[in-house]
Amino acid sequence: MNTKLKRRFVGGVCFLLFAGCVAFNWYLLIYEGYFYPKISGLCPIGALFGLMLVAFPSLARGRPNRADKKSIVAPLIAGVIGLALGGINFYLMDRYHR
Repeated sequence: MNTKLKRRFVGGVCFLLFAGCVAFNWYLLIYEGYFYPKISGLCPIGALFGLMLVAFPSLARGRPNRADKKSIVAPLIAGVIGLALGGINFYLMDRYHR
């Protein structure tokens, strides 16, 4: 199997796992009345990094190449957007009332 295809497969599995955790956390909140705060804040970050692996499988090599600016900037942008999404998700879950 091709290395890039393996990396994309792992990224897709990670995305599905983390997105499933977010969906299950919303299910718990709506139907059971409680949720896990760590999952609501951290799983959107993992889901976004999974999508990044699907889009850019060459970034999963290990240490980033300092000469290649894309290998440094893309994870930073994904991390900042993921933190924002995690914060918004946590805020919405914390303010949810039946």
